[in-house]
Amino acid sequence: MRFLAASAVISIVASTASAESGGSVLAQNLPVTPTFDPSSGRFVQDATFSDSLQSQGNYFYSQALAQRFDVAAPSWTLTSLSAWAASEYIGQNPPSQTALSSNISALQVQIMRLEGSTGQYPTVANWFIPIADILQVQQQTFTPGIYSPVFRLDMALANNVTLSTGSYILTIGGVLADPEGSAFAWVDGQADGSQLNTQAFFTTGDVSSDWGFWAPVTDGTSGAFELRGVPAPGALVALAVAGVARRRRRD
Repeated sequence: MRFLAASAVISIVASTASAESGGSVLAQNLPVTPTFDPSSGRFVQDATFSDSLQSQGNYFYSQALAQRFDVAAPSWTLTSLSAWAASEYIGQNPPSQTALSSNISALQVQIMRLEGSTGQYPTVANWFIPIADILQVQQQTFTPGIYSPVFRLDMALANNVTLSTGSYILTIGGVLADPEGSAFAWVDGQADGSQLNTQAFFTTGDVSSDWGFWAPVTDGTSGAFELRGVPAPGALVALAVAGVARRRRRD
């Protein structure tokens, strides 16, 4: 288990439709391959505690993780998100759990456009998704240290948010009933930050004025996710016109 503190490029081009929900994969950073832990006899995947941005850095771990992704295609309207995650279970026996800790009431999912170099980036989308609205699928792997089960979390993204070409960061954090209680942990993705478009970022509230300022992660930590969408109506028209132009050039 990491506070903030192995290599694959984050996929950006849309692929085939996902089985979890409607839309095609726009960007993804799939989880690292589990490793066998002899001390526990379990397969494990590392994870990083990540708080909701609304916490203002006032939860116990006082940190949030964000993962970069780039949109190189025409505009896309977001439909759904999957993430791989775990949690603490203070006072409970983690391997017996079948869902994230009940202290996590919701997830805050926020997307910011990565522009400039100030560390403060404009928000383009923000969702609060109740845990009751998230499908949790246990993965039969655990996080080291706390040995929480790992879950794939599938969730719909409302409000028809559209992303245009550019660079973004995605943060996923737990909304906690008890700020000192069991926290949310985002499982590591395959990206290691060795390429610019695989960079992860973090913010910390150890100094209250630092919360919301994002700095690059340098230890290879990243967040596992799969973001899906459909081409925006204007993008479909542009693609159709481009197709006609190509046919004309061939004639």
